[in-house]
Amino acid sequence: MHISDLRNLKEKRENLCFQSSTPVSEIATALKDNGIGAVPIVDAANKLMGIVSERDIVTKLVVEAKDADLTTANEIMTSEVIAAKLNDNVDSIIAIMKNKNIRHMPVINDENVLTDFFSIRDFLRAEIEINTDIKQKHKNVVRYQITVSILLITLTILGVFFDFFDKKNLVMIFSSLFLIIGIATVMTIRSNKSFDPENHSSKLK
Repeated sequence: MHISDLRNLKEKRENLCFQSSTPVSEIATALKDNGIGAVPIVDAANKLMGIVSERDIVTKLVVEAKDADLTTANEIMTSEVIAAKLNDNVDSIIAIMKNKNIRHMPVINDENVLTDFFSIRDFLRAEIEINTDIKQKHKNVVRYQITVSILLITLTILGVFFDFFDKKNLVMIFSSLFLIIGIATVMTIRSNKSFDPENHSSKLK
């Protein structure tokens, strides 16, 4: 699954963003009203400049007793930001977020223009979706294996029965079917061992 696939799993589709001159009081109100923990800060061309989070407000505004109406986003935002690209793999970005203790991930294009902004909840939702898809795939393999086993047993019994009556041509047919089904089973198992969740991202679109 790629970062672009998170768009359909995102709880809130719209991306709030503010410019660096926005008063912190306005940003704090937006965080509260929308139930979110951070917002990206962009310039007039929508290029990413930084992030203002609840932590930034507490540590750089409240603790220092600054006036929220007179303090701008530029004064408290985190400017050294790790950003993802739409074609990045979700698993690799989750690993980065865990290692860096990041709870929000902005997404930019090649011109540094903000395209999306995801929270850790969006990534956790993606993980659940991937795991559910994998479990369903494994269930289908088990059903297939059971069905094939029953067919093989049935063909074996029929083969023995017709062999008893000297019907060699039917035995050859059943033997061929036995071989074909056996090969198909092996190929199915091998293809599912190399199952890649990215191949199933199209189901989420």
